Amino acid sequence: MYLTTEKDLANFCEQLRSSPILAIDTEFVRERTYYHKLGLIQVSDGTHFAAIDPIYISNLDPLLDLIRNHNTVKVFHAARQDLEILYRLCGEMIQPIFDTQIAAAVVGWGAQISFAKIVNKVLGKKIDKSETYTDWCRRPLSERQIEYALDDVRLLFPVYEDLKKVLKKLNRDEWLQGEFIKLEDPNTFQSPNLEKLYMRIKNIRTLAPKNFAIICELAQWREKEAQDRDCLAKTIVRDESLLELSRKAPIDIEGLNCIRGLHKNEITRSNKNILAAIQRGLKVPLDQIIKLPELEIYKAPPGIEEILSALVQIKADKLNIEPSVLADRKKVNDFVKCFDQNSSIKNHPLFSGWRKQAIGDQLYLALSGKTAFAIGGNGQLIDFPIDSNLNK
Repeated sequence: MYLTTEKDLANFCEQLRSSPILAIDTEFVRERTYYHKLGLIQVSDGTHFAAIDPIYISNLDPLLDLIRNHNTVKVFHAARQDLEILYRLCGEMIQPIFDTQIAAAVVGWGAQISFAKIVNKVLGKKIDKSETYTDWCRRPLSERQIEYALDDVRLLFPVYEDLKKVLKKLNRDEWLQGEFIKLEDPNTFQSPNLEKLYMRIKNIRTLAPKNFAIICELAQWREKEAQDRDCLAKTIVRDESLLELSRKAPIDIEGLNCIRGLHKNEITRSNKNILAAIQRGLKVPLDQIIKLPELEIYKAPPGIEEILSALVQIKADKLNIEPSVLADRKKVNDFVKCFDQNSSIKNHPLFSGWRKQAIGDQLYLALSGKTAFAIGGNGQLIDFPIDSNLNK
C-alpha cells in the first residue's frame, strides 16, 4: 500500500492503533545536505503494511503518535539513522525499540550483519538490491521502487519474530537489556555541541593559543551556516582552509583572498561573518581560551592485552558470537587501564549487564593473578582458575 493523502494515512494508522509491535524503516537521501531528506516511511504490524510518502503528506501526526507510544515496540534494522530522522519529526526519543542488527550479533549471527544477509538466513530469500541507490525524494516513484521499499518492513517483521525465538532458546533475552540504551538516549541524536566542534578538526594541536581560539569561533560559525543552509559544513569551508584562516588571521577581504581553498563566492557571501569570527577569537583573553584535553594513550604492560584478547576469543567461540561483540580491543584496553589505575572498574561496560558474567569476571580474575594459562593439546589457550572467589 502506497499512501499519499492525509485521509489514507489516518485510516491506516487507525488499523495499527492497538498493535503492540511495529516494524519501521525509512528511505532518505543525504549526500549533500546537513539533514536527512526523507523520501518514505515504511510501517508494518505484521498484517498491515504501507509506504507513507512524506513529500505528499505534510501532516504526519497520526503516524508520529503511534511511534511516540511507549507501549509499542518499534523494530528497526541498523536503527541509528532511522531514529535520527524520527527524533527530529517526533521531537522526542523513540522508546522502546528493538534493533535486529544488534540482536543478531548477540545470538551469534555476526557483527553488523546486513539486512539482506539476515533475511536470507531467516527466510532463505534473496532481496532485490537494484534500487539501493534510488533518489527517494524524486517523484514519481515507480511501482518497483515502492515494492522494494515495502519489503524492508514486510520482511523485517518475520526476522524480528525469529530472532525473539532464538533469543529465548539461547536464554539471551536479558542480554539485550542495555544494548539499546544509547539508541534510546536523546543525547545521541541532538545537534553537536558547538563549543566542542574543534575536536573534529585534525592538526588543531599545531595551533598557538590565540589561533586555537580563532578556529573555535570559525568552527561554530561554519556549523551554524551548514545548519541554516542545510548543506555539508565542508562545502562551505574545508578543514584545511579553516586551519589556514586561523593561522593567518586575516583582517580584511584582501587577506581572505589569500587563503588557499577559500572560494571567492564564499568570501563574497560570508566575509563579514568570517572576519567577525576571527576578531572574536583574537579578543578571547589568554586565560579564558579553551584547553585541549591531554592526549591519553594508555599502554598496557607487554602481553597483557594479548592474553586477555585470547580469553575473549575463547569465550566468544564457546558462546558462538563474534569476539568484537563480546569485548573489542578498545574495551579490553580500557578495562586494563581501569584496573591498573585503580579506577572504578564496577562502572566499566565489561563489568555490567550480561558481559560481566560472560567475560568481565574472567578478565578481572586474570588481572588479579587468580587465573593460570596453558596451551591445550589442540593448540588452544586454556585458563585454569586458581581462586574462584572474586573479590570486589
